[in-house]
Amino acid sequence: MEILVKTKTLRLKWDLPIDRRTYEEIGKIMVNILPLIKRVVIADSEGAIIEVELIEGQEDDIKKLRDTLKHVDMWFEGEEDPDVIENERLRRLFSKKLS
Repeated sequence: MEILVKTKTLRLKWDLPIDRRTYEEIGKIMVNILPLIKRVVIADSEGAIIEVELIEGQEDDIKKLRDTLKHVDMWFEGEEDPDVIENERLRRLFSKKLS
């Protein structure tokens, strides 16, 4: 049985200054994607561009993880609109604060 492996570019972006909650979310993301990383293109104080190798189902797992984030934007480059991802995250962040 052949396993199809796809290489995709995952983008991460967060705002400065980085607070404890942002660090926690970055750690949560890294724990989940470390085994998938093929290459880190760039990583700095505001985000990262990471190539990941995925098998079927792992892309959906990453998107489900993204739905829990309130301080970090995460999207697949060229496939998703970063503005839509940011708006969804902000909606999650502010709906929690308003409740």
